[in-house]
Amino acid sequence: MALLDMEHIDRLMDEGVQRALRRERVFRDRGNPLDVLDDLQLYERFRLDRQGIMDLTEMFDDVLRRATNRSQALAPSLQVLIALRFYAGGAFQITTGDTLNVSKSSASKAIRRVSLAISARLNERSLVSQAFWEFDGTQVKVKGPIRREYEYVGRKGGHTMNLQAVALPDGTFSNVLVKYPGSAHDSRIFRESPLYRDLQAGRKQGLLLGDSAYALSTFLMKPLPNPVTDPEKRYQKAFLTTRATVERTFGQLKGRWNCLHQELRYSPPRCCAIIGACVGLHNFATRRHMPPFPAVDDPEDLAEAVEVDDLLNAAARDGKVKQQQIIRQYFND
Repeated sequence: MALLDMEHIDRLMDEGVQRALRRERVFRDRGNPLDVLDDLQLYERFRLDRQGIMDLTEMFDDVLRRATNRSQALAPSLQVLIALRFYAGGAFQITTGDTLNVSKSSASKAIRRVSLAISARLNERSLVSQAFWEFDGTQVKVKGPIRREYEYVGRKGGHTMNLQAVALPDGTFSNVLVKYPGSAHDSRIFRESPLYRDLQAGRKQGLLLGDSAYALSTFLMKPLPNPVTDPEKRYQKAFLTTRATVERTFGQLKGRWNCLHQELRYSPPRCCAIIGACVGLHNFATRRHMPPFPAVDDPEDLAEAVEVDDLLNAAARDGKVKQQQIIRQYFND
């Protein structure tokens, strides 16, 4: 597995990232990165600034503090740093542990505890009120499990897990769903989601913008298969421009947390916890206005999705009517 070379991170980060971070050196406890590294060095290695790491530790202190007085127990701050270093570098647990002077087993337990805590608490946000939401998914490479291995074979033939979410205008995600293996079709994942049930029942209002892998409906629009008229072409251009936002947001997620575009070598439940934690941390960093890392184009996402034939979908007929209404109302001139 390739490791991210942190010596050359400056070439990957925007100049604005370096200008935005203060290079203030503090030397106290040389065993604690918070006391040894300056703000830029912390950001390079852990993808959050000093205050962000401290706030995150405080947020999960009650969950991470071991109910034991043994001297070997890891402090919550160290558990958070171990997990962040793993998410950021995509390294094996033993490498992450060596970096922070803990054993492989201790690093493994810390990553598991932090991942479960963050994925449970930081992904609770649901849709905000607005007219349009951008909706999409991505695939994360995983080690093929022993049981039902075939279910995890993704579009490009490798083993993957599916991540599906709504990208909000502020660059964060909501309605995060990460539990389906790579072979599951995007449209099926959406149909079985709480969001789909809420939209279908009218408990939520608005329109999702999806790609050709989803079925057209009254609450999900998709590109036209063959735009002909000028209004249709204007709709298509606006649609694809807007869709680029969600693709960029997923790319920035993987750019910040390098483990998501390498192979996660864990059981499916642990992979889901790690992926969910990375999404929650992306939201945490974005809401704190931390500078983004360059977006990553993952080869797993460049594979052609299987298109849904709307002619075979009864609900798509109503969706087609809605789509034409939108084109006439907003793209006629």
